[in-house]
Amino acid sequence: MANVFRLLVVLFLGLPGAGFAQDYQAGIYDGRSIPGWVYSAELTATAQLPTWIPISGGTEVDGANCNLGASPVTANRAEYEQYFRGVTRESFANEMRRAGTEVTAGHLTERIELKGYPAMRNTLTARVSQQVFNFVITSLAVEGQLATVTCVVRDGGYLRRVHEFYSFPEGLSLLAPPPR
Repeated sequence: MANVFRLLVVLFLGLPGAGFAQDYQAGIYDGRSIPGWVYSAELTATAQLPTWIPISGGTEVDGANCNLGASPVTANRAEYEQYFRGVTRESFANEMRRAGTEVTAGHLTERIELKGYPAMRNTLTARVSQQVFNFVITSLAVEGQLATVTCVVRDGGYLRRVHEFYSFPEGLSLLAPPPR
């Protein structure tokens, strides 16, 4: 399952994902609207991942956005669940640091079930280009792939955005079934 974690790190760092358009994400996402969010072609081009901003506004002030990535992973449901149960906020933050991300604090790691998909949610604070950001990273195990939703806001904006960041992955219409 180290392979799964490496993919989390790759997706977190914003390397190019499988799709760049709102209407398709490598069999994962079908392009339907996500309640409370609007697709941003500009941020998608920058992140090289499909990216949305909250319709509640204020993004120009706090930088709030969420993006969706997917990478192929060969693991069954039991392997994902075992891996997710073994990750702690410290181990996740340390892996991010080893991958070159300046994580200043890991806040929460929890294993969750999201619409029948095994999932893990991590919250952390990291410095990116001399600015501090708060992240909520939700990793969803789907058949043959790991879908990762990364939501970010400038430090100080987390409490205002936490509900939106938790509801974003719940609003996705995933096409792939959960792993067997």
